[in-house]
This record gives sequence, structure tokens and C-alpha cells, in this order.
Amino acid sequence: VACVTNLKPAKMRGIASSAMLLAASDGSEGVVEKVELLNIPNDVANGELISFDGKEPCEPDEMMKSKGAIKAFERVKACLKVGTSGEALYVNDGKEHKMVSSGGAVTVNSLTE
Repeated sequence: VACVTNLKPAKMRGIASSAMLLAASDGSEGVVEKVELLNIPNDVANGELISFDGKEPCEPDEMMKSKGAIKAFERVKACLKVGTSGEALYVNDGKEHKMVSSGGAVTVNSLTE
């Protein structure tokens, strides 16, 4: 499961949380919406940083707590898509960059473009 783990702690339903699971949606709304967690290859160690093919890797902020960091994440989130083979993609300016780990592509089970 892919997670963002450098979030400012916040209470959700009375429980402290400082992480977010990454999932893909088919874009529907309401009870018909289909959501799937992103799959990381089994041989990848817990805590590994995920990157995007063709993009320079970078070190994450220790904690995303500033409004600027949160706005930057919102801009990136708007560019995340699922490709025709179920691979997680960052799509910007017409270019696709696969989300990858040391074990290969990050995918979803059944959602596709």
C-alpha cells in the first residue's frame, strides 16, 4: 500500500493521524464510485520513497505543514492518473511519468484510463 507519511498530525473521527493512503478512483461520485488502493510490488521494503520515471528524485519535506507545501501537493494530486495498463501516472504538459519503486511500477488492480 502506498502512503504519504509526512503529514501534519490531525484528528480524524477522534483519532490522531499523520499519514494518508494513496488510492485511485474511477471518477464516479456517490455509492457507484469505485476506489482502489495503489499496489506496491511485494519485494519493496517498507518506507521506500516512490518516484516518477523521467523525473529527478528529491527528498520529501520532513513534514508537510505549511500552506505552500499543501498547495504544492494539491497541484501534484490533480495530475495523478491511471494508465491503460493500470499503472499510476503523473501527467503534466502531455507527458506521462510512471510512479515507480525499486520493484517496478505502482499499479491498481482493475481501474484503467
